[in-house]
Amino acid sequence: MNCIFCKQNASNSKSVEHVIPESLGSKKLVLPKGIVCDKCNNYFARKIEKPLLDHDSFRNIRPWYQVPTKKGKYPSVKGEIRGTGVEINIKRNSENKLDINSEKQKDKSEVSSFDISKNPLIFKLEIDPPKKLMSRFMAKMALEFVAFRGHKDKSSFEKTITDPYFDYLREYARYGMITKNWPISSRVVFPIETQMRHPETNEWVHAGFGYDTFMNSKRETYFCFLLYGVEFVINMGGPSVKGYELWLEENNHISPMVERVGARLATKTINGKEKHFLEGDFKV
Repeated sequence: MNCIFCKQNASNSKSVEHVIPESLGSKKLVLPKGIVCDKCNNYFARKIEKPLLDHDSFRNIRPWYQVPTKKGKYPSVKGEIRGTGVEINIKRNSENKLDINSEKQKDKSEVSSFDISKNPLIFKLEIDPPKKLMSRFMAKMALEFVAFRGHKDKSSFEKTITDPYFDYLREYARYGMITKNWPISSRVVFPIETQMRHPETNEWVHAGFGYDTFMNSKRETYFCFLLYGVEFVINMGGPSVKGYELWLEENNHISPMVERVGARLATKTINGKEKHFLEGDFKV
């Protein structure tokens, strides 16, 4: 078996690959050993996923919604004490209590003595990651998603490696080559606090992430990744999103991950406050 990125023999690889990082809450979308070799797997973990997930755009999302790391731990929420410029970290400890501290030695005394009634805590929840890093992350997930869907069929999986259609995408994801800029589309399609029915328990939960591929009228293939209301889309065939912009115009600017699959955003007033819900069956 050869790796879908470097095309080298990966028969002795020991690690599995999560198409969506486990740190974002993904448990089921896992590629078997050898589809992504250990070397490429380690590269993506160190050079793409870690710096991206450590960025402010992702750093607070995970602990805010209590998404544990691979080791089952909860990362700290990064914020500041308003009016002081002091950065703080809040983390749930082993006793299920909150620890408030600062990484900077000079700020520690202020953290231990601040009055929350006078200096509230401020936390940033805004998904706006570095463009090229997010673009390469999208390219990686797109190719892995195609491999995941076809890995049980030998001829379909081999096409993921041999089809030149994917060569630009794989080289950009793994080496950052081909082009300096592979643009992706990014837009907010519903508020970050939106809830949806859990597909297994039917309970209302925060709408976390979703993913899918789709084609436009020119038969260009796009990969869509939806994260807490922010929709990211990449063209798998080349560095342009003009075809996706055309698709939006033809489809009244709906989201490929919401209205296209039979869902809709509903806003309701509950106890005097606006609440947002995704309703529908989520079936194409």
